[in-house]
Amino acid sequence: MKLENWQTTGSFKIRGAFNKLLTLSDEDKRRGVITASAGNHGLGVAHACQILGIAGKIVVPVTASPAKIKALQNYAIELIQSGNDYDEAEECAWQIQKAEDLTFVHAFSDPAVIAGQGTIALEILEALPDAGTIVVPIGGGGLIAGIALAAKSINPKIKIIGVQSEASPTMYKSLRARKPVATPIDDTIADGLAGRFVTELNLKIIQQWVDDVILVSEAAIKATMKLVLETEHIVIEGSAAVGLAAFIENRIVALEKTVVVLTGRNLDSKFFKQIL
Repeated sequence: MKLENWQTTGSFKIRGAFNKLLTLSDEDKRRGVITASAGNHGLGVAHACQILGIAGKIVVPVTASPAKIKALQNYAIELIQSGNDYDEAEECAWQIQKAEDLTFVHAFSDPAVIAGQGTIALEILEALPDAGTIVVPIGGGGLIAGIALAAKSINPKIKIIGVQSEASPTMYKSLRARKPVATPIDDTIADGLAGRFVTELNLKIIQQWVDDVILVSEAAIKATMKLVLETEHIVIEGSAAVGLAAFIENRIVALEKTVVVLTGRNLDSKFFKQIL
């Protein structure tokens, strides 16, 4: 297991956010940045802004996890809650960006963000050069796009498998349609993976470099969160649990030297108690 849940901000998202901000010109930094996020990307941007001295605005949906909202409030950024899901929050963020001429830091559809997430694959293959498979959660696809590009540049034979919740199967359906397909979101504990749309950029990368994308049930995600706490004494959020959930539901056959990315830990404690 690749424990990205132990990152400073509680998820892998700090990698892409920091990499994007490091590419900005002095003028871009002076104007400030804005992003939309379900929570974890916003935390990555907020942390990078704090270290680099950049003014930031973070737009999250009103349904965002209370744990992620509370964590964001610890940063000197402007926090805006708008929309019922990520896509509506992103619409709001783009409106503000145009009105105030800020730099937009996309949560997943940006080459610099994708490259930042890909550093996970470099670390995996440094520690385990003969890894045969990497299993990666999919939301908008920035994480798996970066991991697939980096991993297959080193070892073209390595398999990259993506996992989504059945409640939000946008990438799964888009791959089968060979084009972006707008997909409704059902209730899901994997809030960080929930979205109605994918972008052409990420879909194209995943079509070329990812071997398969599968779906898991909400019940399996919850069971995995409980199992990981009981056996490994590690807290993971629903979005982080989908990869291991695929093994619980036998959607993936256990293979030798398989790495599963656990993406984050920013989970509301009251909700976690209900699951337990």
